[in-house]
Amino acid sequence: MLASIHKQNLVLLVFAILLMEVLTGVTLAFVGIGVFIVTFNFKTNKIFRNAVSLLVFGSYWIKYGKIIDPEIGLNFLTSIIVLKILEKETVRDRYMIFFGLILLISAGSLFERTLSYVFFFCLSFLILIKDFYSFLGLKWKFRDIFYALIWVAPLTFLLFFLTPRLLEPIPFDQNTVAPGEVGYTTDVNISQVASLEPNQTTVFHVVTSRILSQKELYWRGNTLTYTDGWNWKEMTSDKEEILETLGHKEAEVLPNEVKQSFRLSTKSDYFFALDYPKSMTYGDHFFTTAGGRKTFPQQSWGWVNRYSTVSIPNLKIIQEKLESHYLRLVLPRKTKEKISTMFKGTSLSEVESSIKSFFQKEGFTYSMSPGQSQDLNAFLNLKKGFCSHYASATAIFLRIKGIPSRLVSGFMGGSFNSYANYYLITQNDAHVWVEAFEDGEWKKIDPTEWVAPDRLDMGGAAYMESIGRGSLNTNSFFKIPKLINEMKLWFRQWDFLFYQWLEDMDYHSQSAWLKRLNIRREWLFSIIPASMVIFMLCYMWFLSFKNRRKKDSIYQELWQLFYLKMNKKGLNLSCISLEASTELILNLNNPGILQIWEKLVAVSFKGEQSSTDEIRKMIKKI
Repeated sequence: MLASIHKQNLVLLVFAILLMEVLTGVTLAFVGIGVFIVTFNFKTNKIFRNAVSLLVFGSYWIKYGKIIDPEIGLNFLTSIIVLKILEKETVRDRYMIFFGLILLISAGSLFERTLSYVFFFCLSFLILIKDFYSFLGLKWKFRDIFYALIWVAPLTFLLFFLTPRLLEPIPFDQNTVAPGEVGYTTDVNISQVASLEPNQTTVFHVVTSRILSQKELYWRGNTLTYTDGWNWKEMTSDKEEILETLGHKEAEVLPNEVKQSFRLSTKSDYFFALDYPKSMTYGDHFFTTAGGRKTFPQQSWGWVNRYSTVSIPNLKIIQEKLESHYLRLVLPRKTKEKISTMFKGTSLSEVESSIKSFFQKEGFTYSMSPGQSQDLNAFLNLKKGFCSHYASATAIFLRIKGIPSRLVSGFMGGSFNSYANYYLITQNDAHVWVEAFEDGEWKKIDPTEWVAPDRLDMGGAAYMESIGRGSLNTNSFFKIPKLINEMKLWFRQWDFLFYQWLEDMDYHSQSAWLKRLNIRREWLFSIIPASMVIFMLCYMWFLSFKNRRKKDSIYQELWQLFYLKMNKKGLNLSCISLEASTELILNLNNPGILQIWEKLVAVSFKGEQSSTDEIRKMIKKI
């Protein structure tokens, strides 16, 4: 059997592995070092522990620039638990470690929404409870936990349906992308990035009304119209015209349209939608766009994580009036003149073809580590970059040639789960492309296709995986990676279906069944406390009844053991009265047997207290 400290280390280590995407590298290193020190029983002094703690906590301020945040709180709590394990010296420390680990794995469930974490939570809870029972000198029995679950399960089920839902969820994941990681951002700041690392953080799941081709997997987010000559951001004056209607639950879906049901995992400033969105629905709200941006911004004071959209893949974005800023550029006149002579033609198709030919003939390559391009000239000299570089350069070239252009930030690609029929989009799928205006409509251009067609054919996540995987691809001889990938898809479907079912029980669905049962929402605040009181009274009665039965059963066991001993001596006491048995015991003239008899009578009929173990030992000595 593992020692108590090793069990705690194991729980902490598995927790850190499961929450790797939330915990910082410093926290993970602190957990690893702490587990190593405790496992091999190395001694650490107080000064060393305090110094390391200050460095760890200081790293959170450097990384996040603040201290009030759910993600930061989880890192703080993890580090505090490691610190307590390192300095475990008193009984109080044991209590703090136990309750701290319970709190930690409970807090982790707010971030890790998988069935594997549910199993880890339950198993860890049982391990910690059993270990704590042993520490208190109590005998732990699994059947006691089982009986408790029988009582708790109905109450949990009742509270699940009766607990009032929030109108909007609490966004524990803030959709923040760390510097140097692949990920979606509302603005495109290229000059600040020298290289990008893979980022497998889930952004959203989406179920579509039909299976999409790879080239259709453009998930639109934000439209960027202002550029400083290299970086891009949206203009506050360039607002989308949104039409809202209350009362529409479902939008009509035509044969050439695609309906999508989204479940966002991280907070976003925009509703993502398949290009091109026609309408968007959540709760009792129904939205359409009347402008030419085709974006649905979220409210800054709220957050919607479940919604549906209807898109038309081949829709033309028509815009009658075009503002002048779609041609505005902050570049020197000589630079504009030089670039203008590099590309031939005046129409969109001619200029687009010329730009494509320029990138291909001049040897431009797609790279996740292109080095830092402070401006357009630096990029033209380096001749390498990722989607943001090529999209920004193409849009600027178009503007120089007199063609209005803008950038669209969102996602391209997604992993399709054939078991549950949904698409999983991660930060690795983040992408930027171009829209150019001609003949009264906006047309999509993706320059990445010219230099890295595999990025579009495979999708972002698969492309990033292929870069790091090397020879271990899905076509390898042994097919092991492909088998592992299939297993991942099979397990992920249960995560998706389970949490989809949980999230279906939201504010709107709860209001619907309360209305059908003629129950007012405010009544729940009375029903829930009443249910808790009834449960506690019933459970207390059950425990007292169980203790009485347990006490009686123990004494019954002692009586049977005593009768068995007496039978061996030729004295049958089981079928005669208490008075007759007492007379027979007195006739034996055996002080030891008489003492046992008196103790059994006293504890069973007179309510006196005595150690059952002591009586059992006395009987066995007869």
